[in-house]
Amino acid sequence: MVTLMSKLSASIARIFLLSASLAVPTGLIAQSTQTTLPEGVLATVNGRPIPQISVYNVAQQIEEAGEQADAERILDELINLEILTQAAEKLDLDKQPEISATLQLQYTQTMANAYLASKSADMSFTDEELRAEYEAQSANVVRQEYKASHILLETAEQAQSVIAELQAGKSFAAAAAEHSIDPAGENGGDLGWFIGATMDPAFAGALETMAVGDVSKTPVQTEFGFHVINLVDSRDAALPDFNSVKAGLINLATRRALAEHVEELKAAAEITQ
Repeated sequence: MVTLMSKLSASIARIFLLSASLAVPTGLIAQSTQTTLPEGVLATVNGRPIPQISVYNVAQQIEEAGEQADAERILDELINLEILTQAAEKLDLDKQPEISATLQLQYTQTMANAYLASKSADMSFTDEELRAEYEAQSANVVRQEYKASHILLETAEQAQSVIAELQAGKSFAAAAAEHSIDPAGENGGDLGWFIGATMDPAFAGALETMAVGDVSKTPVQTEFGFHVINLVDSRDAALPDFNSVKAGLINLATRRALAEHVEELKAAAEITQ
């Protein structure tokens, strides 16, 4: 019984997660041959139908999770769910405040999502609108890239000693190979090209204050230890091609338009709090 209930719970979750618009797995279930059942109904429980689309939806979710869907087993679970639902209704459990609120929330979420999906399907945007969005997003992109090398030490004193060696004329690559506890030290401490946001904030912050060719004059502390940094070069990263991000721009424009529409609906609604 525990196994059955766990499967029933999984089925419930899948049903609520799915939209009736999901594609039907080809050949998964044949329409029932029982002439007493209405079109699109696979079974009834005390006269209440189990729609074919419900089985399809659960099967689709299972297959999308990489599992094998068993149509007959799904139908049996849905029948069990319906039997339990009707038993709960006889006890008026659906009228208990907590359960009633849960059912109302599920209904509200389903209808709200269906409305937004319907609304978004009717939206379209011109290339001019999308290019304007592209330019706006591009202006906010942090494009600065750095090419740097570093020498990582365990203590600030060790790092300060290495800085003194560099100021005395020792090459950065030689100092990195000799002193760095980071594996990159074998390659002169080379970190290659990177965006500052991918590095520790203290490390990135130090780079922002340096000019190309500079070596940090004081140790830079991060969670990894103490760094001596050499800024080798910097550049602006290339922006992605408009066509390569067009689908993302459409999604972004759609989300913004939907958000604005929700605000319009909210402004027109009578809300009491």
